[in-house]
Amino acid sequence: MRFRSKKREAIYRKRRPLVEQLLAERSICERCGTNPSTEIHEVVTRARGGSILDPANCRALCRRCHAWVTEHPKQAHEEGLMRHSWERDRYTRDIEGMPE
Repeated sequence: MRFRSKKREAIYRKRRPLVEQLLAERSICERCGTNPSTEIHEVVTRARGGSILDPANCRALCRRCHAWVTEHPKQAHEEGLMRHSWERDRYTRDIEGMPE
């Protein structure tokens, strides 16, 4: 089993209820619109500076669509399901309604 730091574990303790809430609110996959959503995908990934605790950064997807997003990053970006790190500030402004 992989070790998770206390700081990271505290973040995941906050994330678990958020995931449950989002899956309940968004019960149908936000990509295909037909399958039940089972997983939460971050548009701006943690590696790119995105927050896993920001509901605006999360999309509820079925397993099949989540795998597709991971395997097809260019097309997922075109569909708005992924953002590059340099787009993070623009993405944040769009969410918060801030002017550019």
